[in-house]
Amino acid sequence: MKEYTREEMEKMTIAMNGESAWQRMKRKSREEPLVPAGVALTCFALVAATVGVKTGNKAYANNMFRLRVAAQGFTILAMVGGSLYYSHKEQKAKEAASTSEK
Repeated sequence: MKEYTREEMEKMTIAMNGESAWQRMKRKSREEPLVPAGVALTCFALVAATVGVKTGNKAYANNMFRLRVAAQGFTILAMVGGSLYYSHKEQKAKEAASTSEK
């Protein structure tokens, strides 16, 4: 059985899927910009909470943990909302295509 190099595997993936993982991530970020923003806010809040715990500032750490939970909720809502929007948009496009064929 032939052993494939990493470059060959990437070329096969692009040939089969039409885009690399990085290209897909960039495309998805452009389609749903609120999701990466929510992830970045979540990461910021987690790092800030860690700093608050390390420095002994309990009130600040607590607020950052609350911000983290809120940011995670925002990210999930953005993901679900984007998914619903694009599935609705795709359904409308299919309906328009089937109507134009008749």
